[in-house]
Amino acid sequence: MNTEERLKRLFAASPEQMGAIDGILESGIIREKTTETTGPLLLGMTASAKLLGVSRATLWRMIKGGVLQKVEVLPGSFRLRRADLEAIAAGHKKLRRNETDSDFHD
Repeated sequence: MNTEERLKRLFAASPEQMGAIDGILESGIIREKTTETTGPLLLGMTASAKLLGVSRATLWRMIKGGVLQKVEVLPGSFRLRRADLEAIAAGHKKLRRNETDSDFHD
């Protein structure tokens, strides 16, 4: 993007975008957007598998491999943290090299 295009986009910026630009110029720090999580903080195994697009067996392999951490809500009843699942889905939580092999794919 050249300077002219950048200026055009600046003049067409929304008030929210202008606020973000002002914040960057004043502090020199780029702030990440915070997203609010909607829905339950803990998900069952079926809902977790659906969110990631994998099977329940794959989730258990990910738990066994240390990629995910289960939360036992009742004896024998487990849930997974939505934040952990969303981090994997968004690519923020990196998988170790051996975890990207076919062990974790359907």
